Amino acid sequence: MANLLVTILFWLNGSKSLIVTGLIGPVLIAQGRLLGLLAELFILLQLVLIARIQFIEKEFGFDKLNVIHRIVGYCLGYFIILHPILLITGYSIDNESLWWNQASRFLQKWPGVLLATVALGLMILLIAASIGVIRKKLKYETWHFTHFFFYLAVALVFIHQIKSGDVSRGSAFYYWFVLNFLIFGFVIAYRFLRPIYLYFKHQFVVEKVIKEAESVYSVYISGHNLDKFTFNAGQYCNINFVAKKIWHNHPFSFSNIQNGKYLRFTIKESGDFTSKISKIKPGTRVVIDGPLGAFTGEKNIKEKFLFIAGGIGITPLLALMQSFIKEKKDVVLLYANRTIKDAAFIGELNAIGYPYHLILSNEQNPKYEQGYINVEKVKRLIPDAVEREVYICGPGPMMKAVDGELQKMGLVEGQIHYENFMY
Repeated sequence: MANLLVTILFWLNGSKSLIVTGLIGPVLIAQGRLLGLLAELFILLQLVLIARIQFIEKEFGFDKLNVIHRIVGYCLGYFIILHPILLITGYSIDNESLWWNQASRFLQKWPGVLLATVALGLMILLIAASIGVIRKKLKYETWHFTHFFFYLAVALVFIHQIKSGDVSRGSAFYYWFVLNFLIFGFVIAYRFLRPIYLYFKHQFVVEKVIKEAESVYSVYISGHNLDKFTFNAGQYCNINFVAKKIWHNHPFSFSNIQNGKYLRFTIKESGDFTSKISKIKPGTRVVIDGPLGAFTGEKNIKEKFLFIAGGIGITPLLALMQSFIKEKKDVVLLYANRTIKDAAFIGELNAIGYPYHLILSNEQNPKYEQGYINVEKVKRLIPDAVEREVYICGPGPMMKAVDGELQKMGLVEGQIHYENFMY
């Protein structure tokens, strides 16, 4: 907010002579300049949101940051499109020239405009790739890779702005310069340097890969001084396996509590990348960025808990259950799967000793519940559910449906915790 106010003050100082004229052309030029500054400010905000800064992720969680990231992205789209339109229109009115002639003059004679035009094209492509219909058709790796063009676009916009406009001189220039490079420093430190530092510090390596259920595998990772790699149950890491065809960065939750001996991530084969998990060889180097996320038991108010897992969503909940054992908290689990073969960690759940109920949607078995999690099942199996804090993890549609069912029962938003990794 402070940066927003300072930016507006710099704009007013540089553009007030245009505003006071009251003429359409100069006023449009002033508005275009403001949108240009706001666009850069929102770009910097986007960098902060995607930098994986631990204390920010721990406070807000991945899914909330992702929602903010998407909203800011759409606002940014309006800013970067309207910025050149308002400037070209304003100058064409003021100079009494044709719109296209004025646009051509900008490209040919104004410093940094050609670079800004390239940045505009990159930004539009990135925003288009994030639209739901298009995003669903892209592989995660492809969608993730497109974001590296964002850094190039930021650099091009920055060069354009310090060459002309309200922040090209005086104290505004120094402020803008420091602000941009400070944000870039955070991004470089947290997004790139920290994972490299952790890699050399702990020498992460795949110890073994164990099959847990149908198409579900646990990857055990060992390393040096793992007792100093601290994390909370429920958190996740972004992982790169240093091997051909599986080096892409993906988020996975810890499926065990910290033990100082190994890290465990449990993954379901469900895509081009995850289908290769079972083939990872022991000794494969691993780059880990984390821990991240706010899906933990740190901010609980109640002493009783209901965990609801859908398929591979059991992974962070299992770690949370392991951690709650030490505190002797009251926990019950609803665990939904298609068939019994899909249910992972049954042996560990039995060993933990907490009560749990298996719910199968595609298999008739008298030992287990059939169908989907709904109000009737929750009330029957956990009569005091409204008195519990609820943790949900599973596929996006499942979490949305279960959240709706719980709210029908009278549970309020603060009682329900989840972290959505759908990109």
